[in-house]
Amino acid sequence: MDDENGRCRLDLYVEALRARMPADEFIALMRAFHAWRAAPHSPALPPDAGALRTPEIQAEMLALMRLTRPPGPGAGPPPLTAALPGERETGPL
Repeated sequence: MDDENGRCRLDLYVEALRARMPADEFIALMRAFHAWRAAPHSPALPPDAGALRTPEIQAEMLALMRLTRPPGPGAGPPPLTAALPGERETGPL
């Protein structure tokens, strides 16, 4: 998967989430996802995540994580992730 294709897949998935999730859940999920992208070796969900600990939200977080990881050894960096309004995009660390 090349970077452009990976970015398109991620963007489409994020837009689908935005369309079908309540706004507050979507924003909370994206904040947790961006926090994980900034520190990938820390827990994906903060201990005070509350509603983010539902099986559905955890499944979406895992799907987002899979979309940003290279497919195997020697693969290029993960694609940039879509930023929430007012935030800057995050890229590979």
